[in-house]
Parts: sequence; structure tokens; C-alpha cells
Amino acid sequence: MLDLLVELGDLDAEDVIDLEAPEPVRREATSLYELMLVHGATPEAARKRIVELYRRPHRAAHRRRRRSTAQAAVYPPAQCRAILRGIDRQRRAEGRAMPAGVQRACRHRSGVYSLDKPPGDLVELEAATARADDELEALTAHAPGDFWDEVTGERLPPELVRASREEELTFMEEWDVWEVVPISYCVKVTGRRPLGGRWVDVNKGDARHPVIRCRYVAKDIAFKKNDDFFSATPPLEALRFLLGHVANQRGAERLMVIDARKAHLHAHVDREVFVELPPEVAQPGFCARLKRCLYGTRDAPKRWEAYVAKVLAALGFQRGRASPCCYFHPVRGLRCVVHGDDFVLAGCPGDLQWAKGAMAEHFLTKEVGTLGVGPGEVQELRILNRVVRWCHDGVRYEADPRHAELLQAGLAGKTLGLLTPGTMSRELSADGDAELPEAQAGLFRSFAARAMYLALDRPDLAFAAKELCRRMRAPGRADLEALRRLGRYLVDSPRLVYLFRWGRPLPRLTVYGDTDFAGCRATRRSTSGGCAMWGSHLVKHWSSTQKAITLSSGEAELGGVVKAASEGLGLQSLAADLGLSVSLAICTDSSAAVGICRRAGIGKVRHLAVGQLWVQELIRSAAVELFKVRGEVNPADLLTKPLVRAVMDGHLRVLGARREAGRAASAPAASAEVNTALAAKAPWADIVDEEDE
Repeated sequence: MLDLLVELGDLDAEDVIDLEAPEPVRREATSLYELMLVHGATPEAARKRIVELYRRPHRAAHRRRRRSTAQAAVYPPAQCRAILRGIDRQRRAEGRAMPAGVQRACRHRSGVYSLDKPPGDLVELEAATARADDELEALTAHAPGDFWDEVTGERLPPELVRASREEELTFMEEWDVWEVVPISYCVKVTGRRPLGGRWVDVNKGDARHPVIRCRYVAKDIAFKKNDDFFSATPPLEALRFLLGHVANQRGAERLMVIDARKAHLHAHVDREVFVELPPEVAQPGFCARLKRCLYGTRDAPKRWEAYVAKVLAALGFQRGRASPCCYFHPVRGLRCVVHGDDFVLAGCPGDLQWAKGAMAEHFLTKEVGTLGVGPGEVQELRILNRVVRWCHDGVRYEADPRHAELLQAGLAGKTLGLLTPGTMSRELSADGDAELPEAQAGLFRSFAARAMYLALDRPDLAFAAKELCRRMRAPGRADLEALRRLGRYLVDSPRLVYLFRWGRPLPRLTVYGDTDFAGCRATRRSTSGGCAMWGSHLVKHWSSTQKAITLSSGEAELGGVVKAASEGLGLQSLAADLGLSVSLAICTDSSAAVGICRRAGIGKVRHLAVGQLWVQELIRSAAVELFKVRGEVNPADLLTKPLVRAVMDGHLRVLGARREAGRAASAPAASAEVNTALAAKAPWADIVDEEDE
């Protein structure tokens, strides 16, 4: 505990000398002493205050530690809790998080025991733990030689992690990412200690084919929202526009994916940032003053975005207005979507090679692959972990299969699959129903959030996932059964594939909208669903609960048309950013909504919100066309309510999607451990248990 306090600089240098502390303790105490002087304290007052606060109790602790290592590792629980909470508050105030090693030690019951103990129990270190000069460093370096994936929690090969870290440090040294300065200089400039830093190790491949990536990350924690550090990301429909455009060219154009290596390190900093040196190159009393942006600093994404925009503008690209991550080259006809450090380009093979060479002059690039059937091209690759495949009838696109596999393993267990994923509103938990225990509620939220992410590429899951996420606050038993139903549906339908069929360019974007009036039995709120089709290509779909409680089906359907018009206008602007000109048409199966939109004002429907009537002006000005379709052929019906399997399949065919068996060849295997506490029980499980008893 003494060294934990010293890590935060809570002892004076002379008191540390009295305690015969190691050299790191003296350095930290000196840094605190200098910090107090910077803030205007006199030397005498600073030393007196430190002595009053910390000198007496730590002399006693030091004497106990000299008697016996095991005895010195035992402390009263109240004192331990107070110290650790104080440390946590202090580090958070300074923008530094508790070391990952401390938290990992608690999880593995090694080093520090959990503080969630009865008040009478002792909180102690393991007796067999060797005494270290610095307890904090010992805890941070818990289980030396073991490395863990930050995403999945899986153990990583130590030799690959060390090699990747060494390569990263060598690169940062060659690129002059920082300069080494005294910590006292950091305190003088910023008034605080340098930011903390840590290694983030991730396996970008899988257990069979590991691809280890290590990044040294600064702990620049944002305690409040600051739009000065905002950086944009492109919507998923931008990628689908590119896929649809390539399909409309009937194989004349290709899709190329380029990865920018060490992306954030390309940009230079525009403010003073100091970070702790990595432990491999750490120097006592010194820190790193950044010259280039480091991963984890709040402005690194924004600086990288500005650097990319400057380079692409110099190459002749025009930056999008609706999405600043979309670019179009009017001379060469190239279209580009930038998602972080990934560049997705669509164009003719010769122009793609020109772009690849031109970008290599400004970025450290690696070509992931070019989708096609020509020499040096690949027929299947991953983009944002989605699988894209070049086929004889078009371009196929599907979600990352690992999400469906994890949901299936965590929810379905050994039960049989189901034909539909949705649950009627009356079958979900109502107010007053018994809530799940906190442990199960946490798992419910985790699986529901994963289902919602998967639903971005699975229109058949959109409504069911939306309803589950509405019940995250206080899930009940019925909600858990609805979640298990979704998992069992994935047993039967684990894979849904889009087909962007070879065709011809179409100038119209058709948006289908539908509404289920008062579909929620608990709140009487309606659900709006819709899908945007560019020819036969599905660009976007959505399922959302309306915020207002509508008084009639006509009012609810009007809200669905307004939602469809809003989404359509956004997609039209996004297409323009990519150099694609499309008109906009809206289709609904509601005669009442069509009648309201084609007249002026509220008419006899007095309870309408005037703010929704802007769609009338769009239709009068012919900026948007409005059509009435039959309800049974409106694919948006899939996104508003649970449907039987045959109707679902019919709507999926209209959307250009179909279920397929098997697994994509390029998709990595799911290596994360799954908590199966919520898994459904097989119908025969109770019989087996009784026989065993």
C-alpha cells in the first residue's frame, strides 16, 4: 500500500529517505514536491503539509513490513477500501485510469482480493507473493509472459505479442513520434503529470491464423463531451452504394480495399501532449512529448481525418458534404469511402492502380485485395468484417458470421431452431413483472446489443432486436424468452446473404415505408419500418418506435411516410457525395397517409402535428414522388411486426436477400468465450436430470 500511495506522489522526498524507500519512490515524491511549488506553495509549507498527512502512518507500516513480508501484506479492510477509493478518485481527476493489471489480478484472485467482502474479513495479498520494490508495478505486470486479447479476452501467443510490440516501438522511433523530456517540464507546461499509457493487444485473425496487432495507447480520457475533437465515420449504406454501383457496371469496374498502416501516427499534433513512456523504453523521471498523434489521444482521429482530406484533395478528389468520409474523383470516375484507416474504392482497374500508387506516396498502405476475377484479384474479401464475394450473377454481401454464432451459442443451447425470430408485444414483460437478477440482466443487455448490431445487416432481425433493446432497462422473464427465441431462430437461419445482381444504372431510389399502429401494448406507441431500394439493391433498412403516441392509424402512417422521406433525402445526399445522381420515390400502403400528403394543411384531421407537413411541400414541388402500393407486396411490413415464415421469405426476396447454408471461406472463427447462463434448456433436459438423481 505504501508504494501505491507513492505512485500518486503522496510522500515527500525526505520522508521517503527516512523510510529507506527505493529510488522510484524518491523520484515520485520529488515530482509531487515540484508540482506543489508550481502551484504557489512555499517549500516549507509543502513539506510540512506532506509530513502532516503521511509521515506517521507509513513509519508504522514500514516497521511492520521489515518484520515479515506475509504480515506486512495484511491490512484492515476499511483502510484498504479508503486508500483504493482515494487512489481511484485521484487518478480519474488526473485523467488516468487504474492499471489494467490491478483489475486483472482481482479477476484471477491473485495479488489483490475483491473488496466486496463482509466488513470483518481481511483484505490481503497472497502470502506466497514475493516482495517487490514497487507493488503497483508488480500488480501491473501480473502474470508476466501472459498476454490477453483486449476484445475477446483470449490468451495470445507471447512470442507474437513481443515481436509485434518490438516492431511498433521500432517504427515509432524511426518516425520520431515523440521526444523524451523530464516530467518536471510536463508539470511546468501543463500543470499536471503526463497521461498514462498502456499496450492494447488484439488478434485481428483467429486462433488458427493469428494476426497480432499491438498499439501503445495514451489514456486521454474524456470526462465531458467536447465537439472540438469530433471526427466523422461513414454510414454503412455508403459501402452498399459502392457495391450497387459496381454491380450496375456489370463487371466493368472493380472494388479495391486499401489499409493505411499506423494511421494516426501520420498526423502531427497541434497541442502539447505528454505521455508516459512504454515500459520497454521507460527512463526514470522522464516522459514522452508527442510530435505526432498517438493512439488514444482525443484529437488523433480528427487530425488523421484532416490529413486524409488534404491528401485526397491534392489528388483531385472532391469531399462529400453529407458525409465528409465519402470522396468522388470527377475526372477518373473513382469513388472512395474512408472508414478510419480503411479505404474502399470503386472504379476501373487502371484508375484503381493509379489511386493505389498515388496514395502510397503519402500513406503507409497495404492492399487488402481487389474484388474481381482478373489476374491478381480475389473473389472474396472482408470489408469492415463483412464478407463480400464476386459471383457469376452479381456481388454477394453478408454480415460477420461470428455475431450469429455467439448469439446462437449463448442463447439457444442444445434446443432446436425456430422459423421466426419475433415475439408479439403482448407476450413480452409488462410493468410490474418480476425483473431478472442483475447478473442475468447484464447478460441480457449484452446479447440484445449484439443482436441489434447484427440487425444492421439482417432485416429479418431488425424488429425483434429493436423490441429487445427497448427492454434493456428492466428486463423480465418474458423478455428473456423473447431473446432466447431470437437465438433459436439463428440456429435455423444463421446466414442471410444480399445479392447485388448485375444490372444497369437506375436513376431512382425507392423508399418503402410502413407503420404498425399502436403495436406496443404497454405504451400504445407505433412502430415505423422502412427500406431503401436502389433498383434491386437494398441500401438501408430500419425499424424504430415512434416517440409520440398517435391518435389514429392515419397519423401513425403519416409518421412512417415522414420517416421514409427523411431517410430518403439523406440517402440522396449521400449518393451525390459519391457522384451518383438519383431521384427519390416513396411508397406506402396507407391510403390515409397518401391523402394527407397530397393535400395542403391538416384538413379535417385536426390532431396532426404541423411539423410533419413539410412532406406536402416536397410532393407539390415534385422533389419527391409518392405512390400507393398493396400491403402484401410492401417489404417494409417485415420491419414493423412479427410475420410467419412464408411472408418473411417473400419480403426478403423483394429485398434481394436469401438464407444460405454453410459459412464464408474468408470469415474468421469465433474465438471469444460465451457465457451460456441464459441458454435455453432442451425439452428433454429435465427428464435427464431426474434420471440422474
